[in-house]
Amino acid sequence: MGRKTQHILVLIQDQNYIRKAIVHAFKLAFIFKTEIAFTQISKNTSDKKLPISLIDELNTENIAYKEISLGNLALEPNNTIKQLEAIFIVTEFAKGKLSTFKRNEVFKYLYKAKIPSILLGEKSEVKCNYQNITVPVDLKRETKEKMIWASYFGRFNQAVIHLFVANHKAESAQRKIKATLIFTKRMYEQFKFDYKIVKSERSSNWLRQDAYSFSEQFHSDLMVLLSQKNDGLLNKYFGPNEIKTFLRKKRNPILFINPLKDYYLPCN
Repeated sequence: MGRKTQHILVLIQDQNYIRKAIVHAFKLAFIFKTEIAFTQISKNTSDKKLPISLIDELNTENIAYKEISLGNLALEPNNTIKQLEAIFIVTEFAKGKLSTFKRNEVFKYLYKAKIPSILLGEKSEVKCNYQNITVPVDLKRETKEKMIWASYFGRFNQAVIHLFVANHKAESAQRKIKATLIFTKRMYEQFKFDYKIVKSERSSNWLRQDAYSFSEQFHSDLMVLLSQKNDGLLNKYFGPNEIKTFLRKKRNPILFINPLKDYYLPCN
């Protein structure tokens, strides 16, 4: 039997804020040669029809798409992800939905998902080429997962990967970061795409804040971030404040990765 068709899964939170998600989903589908599945997760949109005319208008490459419904919440989104062999989730946040104290049900799906999510904020641009990727490199072992996912954009889309590296005085921390960079260089050079190593002046604890500024300075169109191991129930109901603040203020989307998941991967 041949491999099933892979998909980009679009979680619609608000039909008044969907244009960016549609454009980005079609771009990702074009890059990774997949189809698209749209599903509505908000109680306010579940009784509304999918905006077919807008989707068709934005579907310039005639990519196949469909609308689906999620099943039992205890099994979702991973049951649907498995059935579709989805490789990315795409979701767009409505204006005003990223405030500190507003509960947002999409995060309960994003934290459970066994695939990374493309998060689009209030100032994210509609069009994105996914060819200029920023990856903060800290001393955590899970950082290698960010390197792997960034590599797919290099391999499939000839993206330039900017490795934004933390600065530590402690030798043990330096060794961990060096090991990650050696792993990354071997992998990236095997696939022959461009990457650049940029050294930060900050340690791992403050690296992400510096990386946000770096991504703006170098016109990055994707920031690759890991969820935190200690993200508690509040983050899973309301969303991490740091990421919500970024999505409110910055123009580039986030690739949000749950570490150590059994991921479905883009076809080689």
